Amino acid sequence: MLVKFKSKAAADVLMLDRHAQKALAPFGKNTANGYFSASELDNVIGALEATTVQSKLHAPTQALAQDVELHHAAEGVSHFPQVQEAVDFGAHLFPLLEMMRAARRSASVVTWNI
Repeated sequence: MLVKFKSKAAADVLMLDRHAQKALAPFGKNTANGYFSASELDNVIGALEATTVQSKLHAPTQALAQDVELHHAAEGVSHFPQVQEAVDFGAHLFPLLEMMRAARRSASVVTWNI
């Protein structure tokens, strides 16, 4: 399922539900529908920016864990693991953060699925 974020300050942003839920959960929000008021955006942007920094710091660790998991599957050691393209969470958040920054500059709200 897709979640559509909207603001008068920027173009719509679409995210997969699982990524949107990961972004909204720390604020007690869910993907069904909701909004961030203009006064909430400073705190939300700060928290999401910190999350992007953390995702970049832990990328090598996550890549190694994924590699080990793929090589040592339940069936035994695989010398031909499936290749999975890793995109850190910060990359998924970038368009939403840009929308939120634009909304903050224009004192607009950010809504989703409304």
